[in-house]
Amino acid sequence: MLAENASVLKLQEKFRTDPKFFHTEVLNYEPWERQLEISNSITNHRNTTVRSCNGAGKTFHIAREALRFLFSYYPAVVFNTAPVWSQVENQFWRYLRDAYAQANYRLGGKLLKTQLNFSETWFAMGLSNDPTRMEAFQGWHGENVLVIFDEASGIHPKIYEAALGAMAGGKVVRFVLIGNPTQNSGPFYDSFKDPTYNKITISAYDVPNVKERKQVITGLVTHDWVEELAQKYGRDSDIFKVRVLGEFPRQASDTLISIDAVERAINSDRERYNEDEHFIGLDVARFGDDDSAFVFRAGNFAKVLEKYNGNSLMETAGKAVRYLKEYPKARLFIDVVGVGAGVFDRLREQPAYASRVFGVNSAGTPRDQAEFVNIRIESWVNVRDFLRDAVLEKNENWYQLANPKYKITSTGKLQLESKDDMKKRGVSSPDVADALALTLSKPTEGDNMGLVWL
Repeated sequence: MLAENASVLKLQEKFRTDPKFFHTEVLNYEPWERQLEISNSITNHRNTTVRSCNGAGKTFHIAREALRFLFSYYPAVVFNTAPVWSQVENQFWRYLRDAYAQANYRLGGKLLKTQLNFSETWFAMGLSNDPTRMEAFQGWHGENVLVIFDEASGIHPKIYEAALGAMAGGKVVRFVLIGNPTQNSGPFYDSFKDPTYNKITISAYDVPNVKERKQVITGLVTHDWVEELAQKYGRDSDIFKVRVLGEFPRQASDTLISIDAVERAINSDRERYNEDEHFIGLDVARFGDDDSAFVFRAGNFAKVLEKYNGNSLMETAGKAVRYLKEYPKARLFIDVVGVGAGVFDRLREQPAYASRVFGVNSAGTPRDQAEFVNIRIESWVNVRDFLRDAVLEKNENWYQLANPKYKITSTGKLQLESKDDMKKRGVSSPDVADALALTLSKPTEGDNMGLVWL
């Protein structure tokens, strides 16, 4: 138990007013400038909101701030949550457990995987972001309370409401929102317009590694990474704004591919190049509102071969055979999620064409797992990049490319809007666009798949 004598009270005051002292002397860790700005805001403001680039060490630091709060006040309680439980357990609490273990002094208490207990009124605890379990927040109160929402863009609005109950009536109460600004709506976004919050924005250009163009602090974002994203997505893209500048995406700017990019490719007078390898993408629909579509691509050139409605799977397989004959060098990529699997299986039964037929599980694991949720969004990003130099044979269906929206998940990955969600907002299925995306996809089924990566 913490004795309330003069020396302890003086030390607590030192921890409260001099965050750097606590981190360096107790936790054996040297925070950088913007991390200390977060610490000072927690000391001086009831509400703090922090939007940050990737790789700024925000979760690493805020976990250590939880320990500083516990040892700056007595009794004190700390609650934290994040969009998914693995982020609570394997990110925030992993950093807290590491800080506890590496401290210059024995900190005492009982450390569990997502709890640190000193007494019934002096502890830290990780809580779920499940809106059906709001009582986890509502049932806890304390004299001195720190509530931390990590990756705050992805936390359910009802959990925000519940947290306000946990903070009611306390003596010293602190609420900290921190995360990548992935959504231009919701409570985290609104906090940057709320006068009751102290607001902090951390850009990658603030990070020592980027400022000095060398590794100053291990594990933080680097200058090379910033330049890679600039080349990959463009400095004016929402992805660059969110992940590098720590800024929210623009309002109504959530489509992956612009109409302007499509029109430039349709009306392009660029030279055609790299046409030696031929690909055909087949997006299969059986009956109903959706269409089946064949798209041919050779290098930077693409054209719509056919778009139709109402054929059976065997008729579609027959059409595929005709195109494989017409384009004898082409490899056929079929989306095998859903009815496309039947066409794929039928074509693979035919020895003359089996080795040229490949399946793509669009929901499968992408090549770049750190960037993308699945193969579908990775393929569409490939299409977006392809359009920079593409020559598209004129066809009205290419404008489908500008229809799907995308979002950045709370883990920083890209995810494309589903066909069902598009239909809910009155947008038809992008059959031709998906067929083009298949020609730029990672195959998941077929012969020698490792040799067909594009």
